[in-house]
Amino acid sequence: MNFRKILLFTFFGLFSASNAFAQFTFDKIKDTFAYEQPKPLTYYSNSRFNRVEALFLNFGLNFKPVKAQGLRLWGDVGYSFHNQDSERWKWNAGLQKDFFVPNRLSIGVRAFDEIYTQDSWIISEIENSVHAIFAHNDYRDYVARKGFGGFIDYKLMQIHNLRMEIASYDYDVLNVAPNTEWSLFARGSDYAPNPHGFPAIGFAGGRETSVKLMAAFDFRDNPIFPIIGWYFEGIFEKTFDDFETNGLFLTAKRYQPTFGNQKIKAKLHFGTRSGSWAAQHLMGVGGIGSLRGYENKEFIGNRALFGTVQYGFGGDILQKIPLHKIPFWETLSLGLFYDFGYAWVGDPQNADAGLFDFGEFGLSDLRQNLGFSVIFTEGLLRLDVAKRLDRSGDAWQVFFRILEKF
Repeated sequence: MNFRKILLFTFFGLFSASNAFAQFTFDKIKDTFAYEQPKPLTYYSNSRFNRVEALFLNFGLNFKPVKAQGLRLWGDVGYSFHNQDSERWKWNAGLQKDFFVPNRLSIGVRAFDEIYTQDSWIISEIENSVHAIFAHNDYRDYVARKGFGGFIDYKLMQIHNLRMEIASYDYDVLNVAPNTEWSLFARGSDYAPNPHGFPAIGFAGGRETSVKLMAAFDFRDNPIFPIIGWYFEGIFEKTFDDFETNGLFLTAKRYQPTFGNQKIKAKLHFGTRSGSWAAQHLMGVGGIGSLRGYENKEFIGNRALFGTVQYGFGGDILQKIPLHKIPFWETLSLGLFYDFGYAWVGDPQNADAGLFDFGEFGLSDLRQNLGFSVIFTEGLLRLDVAKRLDRSGDAWQVFFRILEKF
């Protein structure tokens, strides 16, 4: 029995891959604080709309047995109205057990048949659905996965997260052409192929076993509404079977107040992977959630660097203008931002080039844009207007954001 089979057998009973996130972030167990006893049975839904599934209706149950403290069982099932016939029914089921030793330690298992995306770091599922329904824009790419796995998650010092995941699954390639062109508005537009960048890149079917080591260190003053502090996140992934890859994905964030209600937020992502050029292992930079002055995923590769610096004025500018009779004026504020980044292939002749083989990349390759934001109710809604700096003319992009998290 080879290494990957031993590893999978050893951990299957202990770990489960939770809802998989993108390369640059990972699922974190939310600590709940309630004044009332939690209900044993609750309901949830992950319904959505996109160009691959069209409308996907989903219904799920969470069950927490009263006599088994810290145990949670969940399951959901959903149906897509326009995906290919073999991929319409999707489901997810698992269990999680929490221990307190003294900090929370969680162990769980999961089985799934799902539509998977690596793009959660760019835009949330809810926000992407709103863009698809109202503006005929779908910013994510999708591949089908079916398998099982597990996780162990530890809350270090009740603040930081340490996590390990292992999962084994099969990739199934979905239709390249959109399965729907419907939206309420912009009906003359066409959705992008799946994935963006086709035919230069494409998803690949096959078996994959993934082992991930993850850590998040939070030194902010408040995890929900931070004003000052640092946040770091790192993921190392190794995959086996049909895809023998290594991946490293790092994130750093800084929050810093300046004058009055004004503050700076800065973020840096770095990602690198070796061993595969399949779309499910690549990274895209450009458009919403990254280089806002550029087209969506204008740059794609197995190396990526992206950073942004955002300056928020709070109410220190607009609230000094005597226009308070305008509805909601007091909830508006302004911001400025600068984005830089690029995605590229480390060695076009060798997919197995080392993680830190950056090829011919130089800092002069970084693309840049400037922009401003009109912010409503501290980020509940936001309008971003950005201009790329590598050309003039038709170089403006406008994005409407909803509950976007920095």
